[in-house]
Amino acid sequence: MYFFQFTILYLVIIYFCYGQTTDTDGADAQSTKVSVGCFSSDSSVMLTNGEEKQIGYLQTGDEILTVDDSAVIPTEMVFMLDKQTSKQAKFYTFITDSGHKISLTGFHLIPIVSPKSKINYIAAREVQLGDQFYVLINGHMESSSVRNITIEIKQGYFAPLTLTGTILVNDILASCYASVKNHHWAQIFMTPFRWYYKLARLMSVNDPFNNNRIDGIHWIVKIIYRMVIHIRPMTLQIL
Repeated sequence: MYFFQFTILYLVIIYFCYGQTTDTDGADAQSTKVSVGCFSSDSSVMLTNGEEKQIGYLQTGDEILTVDDSAVIPTEMVFMLDKQTSKQAKFYTFITDSGHKISLTGFHLIPIVSPKSKINYIAAREVQLGDQFYVLINGHMESSSVRNITIEIKQGYFAPLTLTGTILVNDILASCYASVKNHHWAQIFMTPFRWYYKLARLMSVNDPFNNNRIDGIHWIVKIIYRMVIHIRPMTLQIL
């Protein structure tokens, strides 16, 4: 518990040291609004027991499927970075040649196949026709080209965070992160919270981040976002 309290204290100190500055070289006042990318409420994930679960019903500790180095592996749901059951948002909806479909807000990161089959995370709004997603087919990961892109307004959106920082949504591999330019740096920055989650679960604390809260962006996200936007705004995707 002391490690987590120290981490939060550190973030709060950084926020009050830098979050109240008026540095004109940083982001403007309007850009300090917290922005979190999400999946549409009609999205679903696959639990490790084979059960399909709608994304909005995920609970802390749920074991779900993701991918690591082309292998399908289990991961755990930590908490919802953002949770909005009734608000509307603009989504980019993609359909692949394999028939897979996913809806993401514009700043949400999704991996595409780059030269030499390396994973390259880009924002949903930057995806183009012909880009290849990683999709799950008959228990194996394959690549499939995007054949259709539409922009839709949908009601309800959710942003689950997993231990791996990735998640299979509608059998398409996606990042858990948005509003950042680099998926791997976001995963590194969340390391203290993953450590705390594992420790808390070992101590039989089932919901260390109070995932079953009312709608809204999680307070941890707000602190991190406000800290980063004043210290290194160039690492964020900002309107």
